[in-house]
Amino acid sequence: MLVKKILKRLLIKLCRLSGYEIIDQNQFSFPSLKNRRFNDLAEINEKSIVFPLGEIKISNKIQSLKIIIRTNSNIHISDQNKKRIFNKEKIEYIKKSLNSLANSIEHFERKFSQIKISLTIVDQSKNNELLDEFNKIFAKIRSNLEIINFDKDELKDEIEVDYQKDIFGNLSSLLKCFKIAKQSNEDLIFFLEDDYIHKKSLIEEMILTYERISSQINKELILVPSDYPFLYLEERTTNIIPGSHRHWQTLDKVLCSFMMSKKILDNYWDNFVQTCKNHNDPIEKYLNEICKKEICLSPLPSLSIHMANSNSIFGISPFVDVKKEWDNN
Repeated sequence: MLVKKILKRLLIKLCRLSGYEIIDQNQFSFPSLKNRRFNDLAEINEKSIVFPLGEIKISNKIQSLKIIIRTNSNIHISDQNKKRIFNKEKIEYIKKSLNSLANSIEHFERKFSQIKISLTIVDQSKNNELLDEFNKIFAKIRSNLEIINFDKDELKDEIEVDYQKDIFGNLSSLLKCFKIAKQSNEDLIFFLEDDYIHKKSLIEEMILTYERISSQINKELILVPSDYPFLYLEERTTNIIPGSHRHWQTLDKVLCSFMMSKKILDNYWDNFVQTCKNHNDPIEKYLNEICKKEICLSPLPSLSIHMANSNSIFGISPFVDVKKEWDNN
């Protein structure tokens, strides 16, 4: 028995030196990877292992992430008169959304301290008590937090929409987020809205999946965190690609919550400006043009749940326990 253990250790060391991994088929364990779980085998910035598909060396190494989230407790659903699922005040959706995001960032920071995350909140609520809540919610994370009290007047000369309409404030805050991203130096930019509840694994899976797939196909990506109902309302051709922990499907439409490389933002900057200049139909018209030229993916099943009206084709993802996620956050 002792000899067997010694030989096993030697074999593990030799495999590591040669760049190979060992699978103990009897125990379904991974001795050369310190017996980590089969769905937790990735080494960020080094390699992505999906059993039984094997290993992908990471060539597109992510060092930093900028998260930019828009909040506004004064508008229940922009440009609509519908009620949200659970019929709560907008402030409740914002708190749960940010709490789930903070949990996801904290979870990621515990596992991958080498990746720098910074978070900016662009808020139009003009509610000091809510801003205090933001600071309390994100007190658990190490990442830098910036809160901007945004006045829609700041960008009124750049938007050709009736100032009195709610859509003006929506486009104005969206343009502010794009401008913040344009001035940043992070590798990845993650734009988020204030009415999504996120899985704890959101940040981990988004970054690890980005590294894996972008290294595999040698292209920059756009990743959408939610699996929207509208994707299944008409026949379309899609490709299914394994990410770090789940499958992802290709798509050619997005809403305003998505993650992308800074390189894509720079390359298509005019599209981002045009998105906010007028009231397009749909609002994401010029963003969707980017998706027709670049690889855009969404997760199966969803990593984020859009807490819209229960009948909305842009809302709740299929096959998710919405009540459970709501109660957990």
